[in-house]
Amino acid sequence: MTTDREKAERVADLLRQADRLRVPGHRYTVEQCMQAQDEIRAGLRRLYRDMFGTEIPRETAPRRPVLGSFQAGALPGSRTVVAFRGRAKRVAASA
Repeated sequence: MTTDREKAERVADLLRQADRLRVPGHRYTVEQCMQAQDEIRAGLRRLYRDMFGTEIPRETAPRRPVLGSFQAGALPGSRTVVAFRGRAKRVAASA
């Protein structure tokens, strides 16, 4: 059984890990970022299990469907982007 002080130290460690998270860039790859997130997630799950004696309940909300192919207008603002990208072709064709 862990004491409140030990739990507080674990929470502080997890917060420090979260504070050190960086976005991927030229020195920090996507894989490193995902690994750091997974370590924090695993630590939080262990802490929850130690505090409550059970696993964290999984979300039962249905997932949104993934679009099979891109269709203009399927995403907010996508019609505008498609129209803007086609503008150069229209200008070249009319010249």
